[in-house]
Formats: sequence, structure tokens, C-alpha cells
Amino acid sequence: MPALNSAAVRSFGKFSVSSLSSSVVDLAAFSFLCTALRPRLPESLAIIAATVTARVISSLCNYLLNYFLVFHSHTGHGKSASLYTLITVLKTLASALLVAQLAVLLPAGAPELAAKIPVDVGLFFLNYLLQKRLVY
Repeated sequence: MPALNSAAVRSFGKFSVSSLSSSVVDLAAFSFLCTALRPRLPESLAIIAATVTARVISSLCNYLLNYFLVFHSHTGHGKSASLYTLITVLKTLASALLVAQLAVLLPAGAPELAAKIPVDVGLFFLNYLLQKRLVY
């Protein structure tokens, strides 16, 4: 196994901060949009619209942070944005499917988070490697 160098550690640290920042954007946009949409739409539709819109906004922020600050990319935006989107969609599907599969193995009454946390942590590391090697 190769030794970690300081540049790799810094890159992963920046990736982690970018992801955390994007999560804050996602939560803030979701909260704002729920408040703004709730008087105009039925509750469930407001939540769905807020979730999707907030995720698009936070993904765009994450893409741009990673492109400019984490990986210092010079790849064309058409190629990198397309690959980023594909990886994001596949990661979301993988998370949903793996959590659903693992949740049935949990003891009765155990929270689904017991499956989601390890799945999403593993996907976070895989996401970093895929973005580093394929996207940027």
C-alpha cells in the first residue's frame, strides 16, 4: 500500500470540507424552500420540490468547489460536469439500494441509520477516488 503524502492528505481534507459545505448549502436551501413552497403547494409536493431543488443547488456548489479549489481542474466543464452528474446519480442509487439491502439484515427495531452510515461513508471514499481519477 503506498504511503500517503501531504498533498494527497490536503486534497482529501479539501474534498471533505467541500462536501461538508455542500451539505450545509443543501440543508439551508431545503429549509428555505420548504418554508417558501409550503403555502403554495401540498405538503408532500413542497418537500419533494424542496429536496430536489436543494440537491441540485448543493451539487452545483460541490462541483464548482471541487473543480476550482479541491482538484484545480483544467478539464472542460462539459466533460467534468457530465461525469460528476453520472457519479452523483449512481452514488445516490447505490446508497439507496445498499441501505435497503442491509436494513433487512438489521435486528428488529434497529434504526436504518445503522445501515446508512457505513454505506455512505464507504461511498464517500469511493466518490473521492472516482472524482479524482475520472472527473477532474
